[in-house]
Amino acid sequence: VGYKSKMSQFVDTILENVKPLAYALFNIVAVTGIVAVNKQVFREYEFHFPITLVMIHVFITYCGLLTANLLGLFEAKKDMPVSPRVFLAASFVFYNCASLVNLNVNTVGFYQISKILVTPMVMILNLALFGEGTSPEIKGAVSIMVIGVTVATVSDVDVTLFGFIIGMTAVAGAAQQQIFIGKMQKQLQATANQLLLGYTPFVFVLLALCTPIDSQLPENTEGYQGSYQHWYENHCTKAAVVTILISGCFGLLVSLSTFLLIGATSALTYNIVGHIKTLAILTMGVLFFGDSVTMKKFAGVSLALVGVVWYSKIKLSKQAAQKTLPETMKQPEQK
Repeated sequence: VGYKSKMSQFVDTILENVKPLAYALFNIVAVTGIVAVNKQVFREYEFHFPITLVMIHVFITYCGLLTANLLGLFEAKKDMPVSPRVFLAASFVFYNCASLVNLNVNTVGFYQISKILVTPMVMILNLALFGEGTSPEIKGAVSIMVIGVTVATVSDVDVTLFGFIIGMTAVAGAAQQQIFIGKMQKQLQATANQLLLGYTPFVFVLLALCTPIDSQLPENTEGYQGSYQHWYENHCTKAAVVTILISGCFGLLVSLSTFLLIGATSALTYNIVGHIKTLAILTMGVLFFGDSVTMKKFAGVSLALVGVVWYSKIKLSKQAAQKTLPETMKQPEQK
């Protein structure tokens, strides 16, 4: 009986996590795809307008979701108030602009560190803004993971005071965006599709107001209108346009998978999935593309995997413990 009970609990745990695992895989594939396509957009076709590119992503996302809604694949939520959607749109634009400035001001090494620091920043902001803390075990697992990913991926760290401030602003921007995606879905009682469809028009307008930032990039020396005209005359081919549209389609998939994953889990778990993706890319590089394996990289990946396994064990143990409690004693799960 004990064996059957344990097997039943194991099967139930697997079934409970099918959706989050599917969303995580969806997100990893979408992000990997958009990174590969965007490399072509920026390098091969020299489209050095990142905010404009995000604006194209948002437009295609809106068109895709509107089409899905018209086809009856999901029902739009028409009673969502405007102010939370504008707030979430501003949160998204702030995150994107801060990340862009961070990438252009800082070295690759410090930029990578700032991306890693988003994970502890999510924990800090959740506690500061909503009083939602994490257990010592979670803090330990995340710390080990963050240290491991840092050791495996970061080589040079050179930063000025201004660069540090910009980097930390970008870290806070990314963390707050991820947190509010989850909070808004719960607050508005909206699905990922409904919230994306409801807030993307506001994102598009705000991004359009921010496009002059693109002309300040070092690659764009002809001014605001002149830079676009220069690209159109020298680089705008059918292949370039098709690649940009493909990038936009991947943008839709990234946005949808992000909203689905955070809605089903949390901003913290979303970050953990991001670190797993980084470890997977490093491992595949070694196994299939002949990347060198240094002792530093091996130690970092190993340490990070310890953190991932520990974090997963904690979450699964918490799920099992929740099942044994009477319904009246169960607490909403911090995923």
